[in-house]
Amino acid sequence: MNRETDIHNAVLLALSKRFHPHGVFWRQNAGRVRTERGVFVSLGPTGISDVVGLVLGLPVFVEVKTDKGTQRKGQRAFQVAVEKAGGLYLVARSAEQAVAGVTEGLRDYPKFCALTW
Repeated sequence: MNRETDIHNAVLLALSKRFHPHGVFWRQNAGRVRTERGVFVSLGPTGISDVVGLVLGLPVFVEVKTDKGTQRKGQRAFQVAVEKAGGLYLVARSAEQAVAGVTEGLRDYPKFCALTW
């Protein structure tokens, strides 16, 4: 495994633990794959984040980066689209940063505020 894969795994585990049972998260692969028939299929829109989830119905997108990693142009464009649509998008370099970012992003979300954690 590489460093970014380690962070992906830690982020998924931490978010799943923190927001269970009100949230669900998964690793979103990107790019294109070729089917057995030779047809290319897109795995998502350009720039889609590494981790995707829902917390109380709010779409959450987490782009995982190493300490020196930066967003590509397509990832920045995807972030703008998500935020315009009312979703939560963040860049995280650790599991702790992901949990803190999602928690902060949900702070004013009415369904989140009504819960007793």
